[in-house]
Amino acid sequence: MFYTLLSDFPGMCFASTRCSTVEPGKTWDLSPFCGRSTCVVAEDNSAKLLELVEDCGPLPLSNDKCKLDTDKTNKTAPFPYCCPKFTCEPGVKLEYPPVEKEDENKKE
Repeated sequence: MFYTLLSDFPGMCFASTRCSTVEPGKTWDLSPFCGRSTCVVAEDNSAKLLELVEDCGPLPLSNDKCKLDTDKTNKTAPFPYCCPKFTCEPGVKLEYPPVEKEDENKKE
């Protein structure tokens, strides 16, 4: 999540892909990227706003038996329909890189 203080627009998030401000609770499309963001109030601080970003997640690991399906992938569709679609040979499943979890004891 991102945190930016807008002194000219307190209580608003900044949507950089739109070059505009957004009220808490509102969602906006991240075009030309495949994703969407929502302006949310931080749970620990009502004066702090965060940008909750949703995207397609990591791409699958390279696999010669699975290919990007360009006929089924619509990069200009709204999220989540713009996410890449893959077609694999029968019996083959996509594999994804492991997700690293944040160390809960890590101090910032």
